[in-house]
Amino acid sequence: MNEQTEVVQDPVKEESAFAQKYHAEKLMKRAKKKAKKQLKHQGFSDSIAGRLVKNALGRIAAAPERRAAGRGG
Repeated sequence: MNEQTEVVQDPVKEESAFAQKYHAEKLMKRAKKKAKKQLKHQGFSDSIAGRLVKNALGRIAAAPERRAAGRGG
């Protein structure tokens, strides 16, 4: 009666490239929608809010990635 039950764990599955792209696009869409809604709540019109969000994303995408200024490796 010295039986040991072996627990089989599934290997960690990595998301496919398609799934990663899909989740990134959904996240971006939600962020854009939330930003536009906040601007509309502040009093901007629908078209102006959309234009501001689009311009902000363009600036973020065009800016080079900065390295951290903190200490360390």
